[in-house]
Amino acid sequence: MITAETPLVFDRKRYRDDLLLQMYTALSKPRLIEEKMLVLLRQGKIAKWFSGIGQEAISVGVTMAMNAEEYILPMHRNLGVFTTRNIPLQRLFSQFQGKIGGFTNGRDRSFHFGSQDYKIIGMISHLGPQMGVADGIALAHRLRREHCITAVFTGDGGASEGDFHESINTAAVWDLPVLFIVENNGYGLSTPSNEQFRCASFADKALGYGIEGHSVDGNNVLKVYDTVRQLAESMRQNPRPVLLECVTFRMRGHEEASGIKYVPEDLLAQWAVKDPVKNFERFLIQEGVLTQEYSDDAITRIKQEIDSSLQ
Repeated sequence: MITAETPLVFDRKRYRDDLLLQMYTALSKPRLIEEKMLVLLRQGKIAKWFSGIGQEAISVGVTMAMNAEEYILPMHRNLGVFTTRNIPLQRLFSQFQGKIGGFTNGRDRSFHFGSQDYKIIGMISHLGPQMGVADGIALAHRLRREHCITAVFTGDGGASEGDFHESINTAAVWDLPVLFIVENNGYGLSTPSNEQFRCASFADKALGYGIEGHSVDGNNVLKVYDTVRQLAESMRQNPRPVLLECVTFRMRGHEEASGIKYVPEDLLAQWAVKDPVKNFERFLIQEGVLTQEYSDDAITRIKQEIDSSLQ
């Protein structure tokens, strides 16, 4: 079972240096955007924020492992899906500020939006219902004989909803190529995961539907990428649903206004050591793949893009 004590052990296998550097940049971008958004929140320039700090490896690893024409249905904390799909930051920032240039033309200031151009379907509160939409997309692919998978995210709280069970059961019966990703980040709002289910892992729930279940360290971007890449290749050739648990931790509140006083400080400290961005950066430096100069240039470019897009 993956816990805060489980160390991050990276295995690059035969992945090229340029792919690892691309992964590093993709991982750094949502983190830097988040840091800027928290500043804007304090300045009153955005109204709310659902932080994914500490969970970036899941969004980035999943998105990089999928083909551009395959649909992804993300949640609040999956900023890395949008940035890895290269959505222009100007439009993202307009969305977060409730401006006309955003995807919902000022009608929303959060992640309740999607884009057909980037094959992203906007999230549905309270998260469970979007899994049924993923079933529909996957069914369309099967009827058209297209070798594509669909990835849909939910959380530990969403996995307690009826839609979760109905959607997975339907996908299992119809052999729909849906990758059901459960981000187990420790809490469903303020309720600890261990108060929501009796299984040792969300992957164990797959047994009840007669499908595959896998669990990975959600803070290890290489592990997430490699697992999803292999599953996606297999599911395209042999259509079927798969349940993937990504174990991580929510380092900030459900959203910034709610705070995080209910989380034990020692638990936060344990997971802080498993920071997905810092650990991957350290690994690449040790491997001789990343230099300080490359890192500084990449961070500077991203910050300049963020500032110019905000302007």
